Amino acid sequence: MNKKTAITWKTLAISIALLVGFFLPSAVWAAAPDVVKKDTLELGKKIYFKRCVWCHGVKGGGDGPSANRLFTRPRNFLQGTFKIRTTDSGELPFEADLIKTVKNGLPGSAMPAWGEVLKDEEITAVVNFVKTLVEDRSFDDVEDEVLNPMEFGTVPWSTDAGGVTGLNLYLNVPQEAIDQGKEVFIKNKCFECHGGEGRGDGNPTMKDDWGFPILAADWQQCWNFRGSRRDAYDPFNVVRTISTGLNGTPMPNFREQITVEDRWKLAAFVNSLCPRKRMDPLANKPVSDFLISSMFTEGDIARSIDDPMWDAPDDDPKLISRGEGYPGTLNKKHYIALGGQITRGNRNFDPKADNLWVSSRWSPSEGAVYYLVEYHLRFLSTDPEYPDAIAIQWPGKLQDLYGAEKPYFIFGDSKKPVDLWKASFLAKDYQQTSPPNEAGYKLDVKVNEFIGNGFDAIKEKETPANVEVVDSIFKQGRVKILFRRSLETENKETDVQIFQETFIPVSFFQWSGADKEKDEHNALSTWVYTILEPPVPDSIYYMPPIMAVIFIGLEGWLVWMTNRTRKMYKEGKAK
Repeated sequence: MNKKTAITWKTLAISIALLVGFFLPSAVWAAAPDVVKKDTLELGKKIYFKRCVWCHGVKGGGDGPSANRLFTRPRNFLQGTFKIRTTDSGELPFEADLIKTVKNGLPGSAMPAWGEVLKDEEITAVVNFVKTLVEDRSFDDVEDEVLNPMEFGTVPWSTDAGGVTGLNLYLNVPQEAIDQGKEVFIKNKCFECHGGEGRGDGNPTMKDDWGFPILAADWQQCWNFRGSRRDAYDPFNVVRTISTGLNGTPMPNFREQITVEDRWKLAAFVNSLCPRKRMDPLANKPVSDFLISSMFTEGDIARSIDDPMWDAPDDDPKLISRGEGYPGTLNKKHYIALGGQITRGNRNFDPKADNLWVSSRWSPSEGAVYYLVEYHLRFLSTDPEYPDAIAIQWPGKLQDLYGAEKPYFIFGDSKKPVDLWKASFLAKDYQQTSPPNEAGYKLDVKVNEFIGNGFDAIKEKETPANVEVVDSIFKQGRVKILFRRSLETENKETDVQIFQETFIPVSFFQWSGADKEKDEHNALSTWVYTILEPPVPDSIYYMPPIMAVIFIGLEGWLVWMTNRTRKMYKEGKAK
């Protein structure tokens, strides 16, 4: 082939490629927004004004009657800035993106999963009506709006759930990818917003495009990721956010800074931080425990949170094996869900903590029980008028309750009082804007004991105090408070008496001082139960050897009898 012929074929190949590219579907290179389906607007309008107006407002400005009570605030549709997309930063979403958001909700916010309530055609209709609320741009303007689908790649690891039926927990992500992802995390300074350990405690001053406060995602609670699509552990949730950014928030896209391969590695690291929990498919949250086992402990219980006695990962042990030799193998950590108090007074729809972990031990030699309460809180208060606080609530007169009877869950009632242990605290030498402190901050804790006969009938006990906080710390977005109290007290009329092998109702309250929470403005749990586990009987140590000796002796006797019988038949002594 001569030079002229080669050039002709090269030119022809380029022309064909350009021609094919021109006639390919536009979504391969770029696409116009999905135009408004006008035949759905009447239905969509009815649904919007029945379901959506209370948060998003009449005109879609994010200023509905409930907006001021929500964190983060409802989305303002007027500018056409949508968080969850598969398009480039600043662009409108595809209709499919909006449908998924409405159908699956936005975990960690007040936006519910409407797919549990609305039919598919109703969701499509309300999505198209929302498109018409956008004022600053148009879904129908094909010339001005061009959408560029992002390149996400595919998950490069096995999605085997490790034998856990019905769960996709991505347990086989290679450690090498996680380690490389951590390097990407450090190189791109993700810790400036998300904190040194990924709990979202890096920057307290962030605001969205409308000037409202906003917080970075807590990577250790992946079930609260926006757009988690009912699968909290799917690393694609992280890859999408890194690739597209979150329009209207300080979260940019890193499409130019981080390659697709490295985005998956960063997702592997982020994904590894989130403990594996059994998920409630309807709530898209971990299943709350309803029994807190207080473990029997011989001798004295460690009064330091750092002692290995209290060590245990947040993972559900039914999903993730602790492994032999792990120092916290025997420690049990229980997950308790919290919700905002919404029944009276200064109603709180936006608690900054929506769960906590509880570990407990008791010692007969000490005659005491310990409860270690841990929870995530990005920033603590520095205002003495609004300290942070955590409380444990018990029935005040357990002996007078029958069956499943319990006091009213908010501070008891006139007939059934509660015994309330409340620890209020401020961190020492702490500022919200301080850089991550690997050692954490010690807490200045004040403990009060109250009798509650109803919300308006709470008074501090006049009897001697019995509850103490023996250790506490705030470390990179996590609070830890270790309570101690005698199992029995002299104040039997006001104090709960904690007896072995008795199911005792218990509940929890939490106040975020940085959010000006106090009194009825709090997060709280439902009543759960706690029980002091009995000691392991001595017979468990000596009975197995005895049973083994008896079994071996019996086996030996049977063998001897069998051989003796065979010998007698052989010698003719038996027929």
